[in-house]
Amino acid sequence: MSSKNKNSKNIKINKKKLQLIKDKIFKLNGLPSFGYEGGSGFRCVKIALKPGESIEADAGCMNYMDNSIEISTQTGNLGKAFGRLFSGSSFFFNTFTNKGNKTALINLSSVHPGDIGAFYLPKGQKINLVSNSYISSTTGLSITTNVRFGGLLLGYGLTFVDIEAKDSDGIIWAASFGNTIERVLAPGDSIKVDNGILMAFERDEGIESNFVGGITSTLFSGEGLVSKIQNKGKEPTRLWLQSRSQTAYLNYIKSKISKR
Repeated sequence: MSSKNKNSKNIKINKKKLQLIKDKIFKLNGLPSFGYEGGSGFRCVKIALKPGESIEADAGCMNYMDNSIEISTQTGNLGKAFGRLFSGSSFFFNTFTNKGNKTALINLSSVHPGDIGAFYLPKGQKINLVSNSYISSTTGLSITTNVRFGGLLLGYGLTFVDIEAKDSDGIIWAASFGNTIERVLAPGDSIKVDNGILMAFERDEGIESNFVGGITSTLFSGEGLVSKIQNKGKEPTRLWLQSRSQTAYLNYIKSKISKR
């Protein structure tokens, strides 16, 4: 795929709204064009970088890239580096830059099976991602962490990754275990989400740890602890869920291994 690929298409989007891009091939002026490779459940994102264009990615996400793309590795400032480490992401992150004179391709993916979603992030807005969902993003975005001790209890890791478009629009590529489901919460509404299902949310609306019912339900219902997400604002807010729980899947694998 290149920026001149006859199959690529310009997508008209609301540039004032954070949104999940569902199109298989995407091109927006001023941002890298991209498409997808790999089969269902093992999706990779393929990004076309123009000469001089760069993206940032979590360490270990690159599958292949054209020879003209060069890599530099950094931690950023020390505080952000330790925040990334506790978030479940790598201590380091990489910047990939096309040093050639024509469009070059890079292919990225997550370490676990599932889907990859691309979030368009307008200037002045932000998105919160759970632990290891972050794969890559366009340059110029502010990436920090938000400590949530309830997240550790619920299998999301100690912190969430907060990404904000302070100076310009951007795109974030994020992994989901299974497909991505979008839910909208009206002001005052809340939703209870099973352990490990939450992927991302728009704003810091509050995440609380809750029992399904009493102690008996918690221990024997098979659900255990759930995450209660409530919209405490005055406007509708959105969150994105994964169709499968990575935590539950890993616990299942562990149980099978332990019986051998």
